[in-house]
Amino acid sequence: MTETTTRIRGGTIHTSSGELNADLLISGEKVAALLDPANPVSADREIDAQGKWVLPGLIDLHAHTRSPGYEQKEDFLTASRAAAAGGYTTFVDMPNVEPPTVTVELFEEKRAVANELCIVDWGHFVGPTQLEEIPKLAKAGATGFKFFQVTGGYPHDPRLAIADPARLLETFEAIAETGLLCVVHPFAQTLFESLYHREVAKGRPGDIFTFSDVYTRDIVWRLAVAILLEVQRETGMRMQVVHTHAPGSLRLLAQAKADGVPVTVATDPKYFHLREEDIRSQGARAIPGGAVTTNPDRMAAIWEGLDSGVIDIIDSDHAPHLLEDLTLMEEDPLIGPFGSPHYEHLLSLMLSDVQAGNLRLNRLVHALTEAPARILGLYPRKGALQPGSDADVVIVDPDLAYQPLDGQMECKSNWTPYHGRDFVGKPILTMLRGKVIFSDGEITAEPGYGRYIAGVPQEPAPGRPSDMHPGLHLRPRS
Repeated sequence: MTETTTRIRGGTIHTSSGELNADLLISGEKVAALLDPANPVSADREIDAQGKWVLPGLIDLHAHTRSPGYEQKEDFLTASRAAAAGGYTTFVDMPNVEPPTVTVELFEEKRAVANELCIVDWGHFVGPTQLEEIPKLAKAGATGFKFFQVTGGYPHDPRLAIADPARLLETFEAIAETGLLCVVHPFAQTLFESLYHREVAKGRPGDIFTFSDVYTRDIVWRLAVAILLEVQRETGMRMQVVHTHAPGSLRLLAQAKADGVPVTVATDPKYFHLREEDIRSQGARAIPGGAVTTNPDRMAAIWEGLDSGVIDIIDSDHAPHLLEDLTLMEEDPLIGPFGSPHYEHLLSLMLSDVQAGNLRLNRLVHALTEAPARILGLYPRKGALQPGSDADVVIVDPDLAYQPLDGQMECKSNWTPYHGRDFVGKPILTMLRGKVIFSDGEITAEPGYGRYIAGVPQEPAPGRPSDMHPGLHLRPRS
């Protein structure tokens, strides 16, 4: 049977290596060729991308679908619809659900639900808190592992928390045997609690402003990362550190990479785009904003980390809650949930940084596409627009101005911390494996179109980011 062909005509293709004026020819589910615009080859259908940008489909390694157990906030269908609307074609979701995904049985149950609902390709990071389950979960096809050092109440489930160095060592050893990635949310929990109570004892209110200040302090993150890296050096486990925003953490991670430690680094926009003024106007919707964006040293470290490649990826931490849930955070920051929807507006948000000169476009494309694909062992099947790659494509109108608004979301929670901001640049079409799944504001895929992404065991790949990605040419910041 002859496969349907599609030609995306007239756009500018953007990859990690830069831009290319070419047409994209797709056959079935795969990229067939990059064509000179003058090449007369015909296709069964054409998509006009004149004046638009053509990017590989975005890949996110930090999703919270809230399923099972918290489907009132989000589920696999609504999360994947939001992802498609934002230009994402693949995501990996997290185990802090109810019950947490820590056994093969629970993993298989979750996978069965997602297979029926998800419209983008997806994977799942399972919890490694039961040692005997780690090899079983790897054999069952887990994409990788995820645990937290922050603990307390949901969503920071104590059943998924590991902080003691002895437990870290035995867990890292077991995961290293599988060759899979382990994602870690670093945090010095007891130090944070001590510093927070010290501030309250000094007379500061125990509110979300004090919480945000203490939560984002350098030492709280730097200390945790230092311990994680030392344990990792003993085991060789492949580790990804998330929520990286502290300059001290970035210095440690840069040195570890230079030493050949197999560690990758993720940051997410809420740590450098939500501001104190957002907390004052929105309350817990904007946590943990404020402390980072008002500190020029931290902001400089984040931009430098993104530019140099010390920060490998920009993940979303798409973490929806109902607005009424966030009132608990405002009543007691130590136990209330926080997190926000990000899929539908993250690319537009980050394009504002490109427009402001904070970040080069090819670095942004790399951090959202090629780098996460490489981390999962999927490149160039994913994260690229090369002959033989999956035809995962997002077309962006770089001149389209709009305002994100509450109540106009695919995300089930239906609100955004960027409500009313002015953005320029927006995804207008998303294609997964040759099929248009989002176009002109409408979802066009049926539930269940997404396919599961199993983990790819890998040997550690020592080297600096520029060594690992020789096609990426970094420039020093002035």
